[in-house]
Amino acid sequence: MSKSDSKPAFTERFEIPADALPGTALLTLTGNRRLHIDRHRGILEYGREFISINCGSIIISVYGVSLELAAMNAAEVLIIGDIQRVEFE
Repeated sequence: MSKSDSKPAFTERFEIPADALPGTALLTLTGNRRLHIDRHRGILEYGREFISINCGSIIISVYGVSLELAAMNAAEVLIIGDIQRVEFE
């Protein structure tokens, strides 16, 4: 079992919210128009139909139409547009 695989078991066993662990990305999806990601580590790819974001232990891929980075700072990113699919790698 890798170190990242032990996080869910640890949080479930001790009833700790997963977002309380350092390094865990926190996503808030509002409808299919806004995706807020807290605790990102940088944009890997950016286009109007695809955005890829490094979140440490996972890569978040956002697919859609007319996607935009509406706001971004060192810890947070806000994606707006017609979000059709979000994948985790």
